[in-house]
Amino acid sequence: MTSFQDKKSTIFRLKWVEWIFVNLPFVCYLALLGVIYISNAHASERAVRRIESLKEEVKQTKWKALNIRQEVMRGSIQSQIESRVQGTGLLPATEPPFKIVAQKTKK
Repeated sequence: MTSFQDKKSTIFRLKWVEWIFVNLPFVCYLALLGVIYISNAHASERAVRRIESLKEEVKQTKWKALNIRQEVMRGSIQSQIESRVQGTGLLPATEPPFKIVAQKTKK
C-alpha cells in the first residue's frame, strides 16, 4: 500500500513539474511584470519626494525674493537715503531737476 501512495505522489509531483515547465514562459512574463511594477512604484515615490523638496525650495526662494524686494523698497525712501549719505556731506536737492536739451548739428 505504501508503494501505491509513493507512485501516486510521484506521479503528482511529475505532473506538477511538467505543468511548471509547460507554463514557464507565462511564469517568466508574470515575474517580469512584477519587477516592472516594483520599479515603477519606486520611481514614482522618488519623483514625489523630489517634487516635495523642490516645492520647499521654491517657497524658500520666494520668501527670500520678497524680503529683498522689501529691503530695496525701504532703502529707496528719501529719509533712508539721507541717513545713509549723511556722513559724506551730500545734501538733498533744493531745486527741482531740469531737462538738458542738446541741439542737433547739421553735417
